[in-house]
Amino acid sequence: MRTTRRGALALALAAAVTPAARAHEGHDDEPAGPASAAPRVNATSEEFELVGVLGEGGTLTIYLDRAATNEPVDGADIEVMLGQEIVKAERVGPATYRARLAALTRPGGYDLTFSIAAGSESDLLTGAFDVPAPPGEGATAHGWLDALKEAPVLWIGGAGLFLAGLVVGRASRARPLPPMVEEDPPAVAAPVRAAPAPVAVQAADAPAPRKAAPVAALLLTALFAAPAFAQTAPEPPRRLPDGAVFMPKASQRLLEVRTTRAERSRADTAIQLVGAIVPDLNASGRVQASQTGRLEPGDRGLPGLGQAVERGQVLAYVTPAYSISERGTLQQGLAELDQQIAIAEARANRLAGLRGSVSDREISEARAELAGLRQRRAAVQPSLSGREPLVAPVSGVVSIVRGAIGGIVDTQAPIFEIVDPSRLWVEALAFDRTAQGTVSGASLLLPDGRTTPLELLGRGLSARQGAVPLNFRMTSPPEGLSVGSPVTVLLRLPRAQEGVVLPADAVVRSAEGPPVVYSHVAPERFVALQVRAEPLDGARVLVTAGIEPGTRVVVRAAGMIAQVR
Repeated sequence: MRTTRRGALALALAAAVTPAARAHEGHDDEPAGPASAAPRVNATSEEFELVGVLGEGGTLTIYLDRAATNEPVDGADIEVMLGQEIVKAERVGPATYRARLAALTRPGGYDLTFSIAAGSESDLLTGAFDVPAPPGEGATAHGWLDALKEAPVLWIGGAGLFLAGLVVGRASRARPLPPMVEEDPPAVAAPVRAAPAPVAVQAADAPAPRKAAPVAALLLTALFAAPAFAQTAPEPPRRLPDGAVFMPKASQRLLEVRTTRAERSRADTAIQLVGAIVPDLNASGRVQASQTGRLEPGDRGLPGLGQAVERGQVLAYVTPAYSISERGTLQQGLAELDQQIAIAEARANRLAGLRGSVSDREISEARAELAGLRQRRAAVQPSLSGREPLVAPVSGVVSIVRGAIGGIVDTQAPIFEIVDPSRLWVEALAFDRTAQGTVSGASLLLPDGRTTPLELLGRGLSARQGAVPLNFRMTSPPEGLSVGSPVTVLLRLPRAQEGVVLPADAVVRSAEGPPVVYSHVAPERFVALQVRAEPLDGARVLVTAGIEPGTRVVVRAAGMIAQVR
């Protein structure tokens, strides 16, 4: 019951204080700005972009980047001038500097001048920012009374809930229960031991309101200290009410955000075709059996998937498989041939012994008949005891294995397929008639984002499902390609278009659907711009609308910026 009373008090205090605290932070009707809780100063020139974040004790943390590419500038000499005070910033990390100005510990507006020297480049940047008063100074002017004036109904409701919590906690106090069964009077010592039980419960419950007071005090302190704590906590990336993204420089360094200035140029028109990886017809082959039989391993065993083989290498053997009747017929034929061979051999020997009385022509004919019978037997003998070797037609890698030792194979399906991974083609289907004209170039786009150039080999004269097949050769096939994998072919046509050429990673899909790029409008502010883009070669795209020349466009980590909510 003690826990129940404390929970009721805590809930009542939370209901009473939270609305007031929100009203104190208030200003919900004011749009949230992109600035962090810590004061910041921004300065930008043609060469450099600088952000200074004010910390405790007048310490200014400075981030220095290139204005065009957002690349951090490390090893620079920076001097900060505030009135007559000049402080040299020291390097505290990669492209991060720190300077301490005692004047920045006092509230007010300040104009700072930054003198930058990085290698052979030097620049002078100026910026202004306001240092707010500490949270404690304005507590009296804008505290409980102002919050009560802004939201009196919430305060009255919170006070009512607080009182209701006290009443509920008081009413839920534990009380001793009457005995369920009347028993005979126990021994003399029993009443003395049983009497303190209710007293103990009351003693434990009596100081509950006093024990709830520290809980309420801690809750009040935490709620009213939360805004002050939030002012010292670092600001995370977040999306602003106007749709822009606020990303501190520290987060930009972590994500390696890079930008480039948009410049209009001309590029060939590109269209996308759906294709697949196919083997080179002159560097691939299939191994099939010429007759039905049982598969037996070769001298090195059956080759496995991915195993390299050489042309002429015996991969396996096929032993003919016959039924009992077929084998009996073959054996009968062999027996007849053996008989004929024996008769022909005896006749040839007899005629040879009668040389002089028998013409040489008869002897030659007998010997020729004997040789023919022996050749017939040699041709029939392998059908019973011989086996057919399966030889690799080309050098390459085994890509398909159909069969196992002892399995029956037929003449229809290939047992092995061999492919040379260094010689692969791409077959694409062109439904657009413009793709059947003159082509200025082509490239392959893999699902993982890799690209490789292609060389057009030729077009098919027979349409396939309303499309014309096109064959391309990969000049340098990437590793890990598999025959039959779907790919995208980017076909460039000699029809120039004007636009902004960007890396493909710069264009991302927005939550609403249309493609967008992110413009770096301020050192820590990014705005999404809807664009119309067409692929060029898999690694680049041509933006034909939506970007003005000179715009700083994010070309790296745009996808991470788009995920900020």
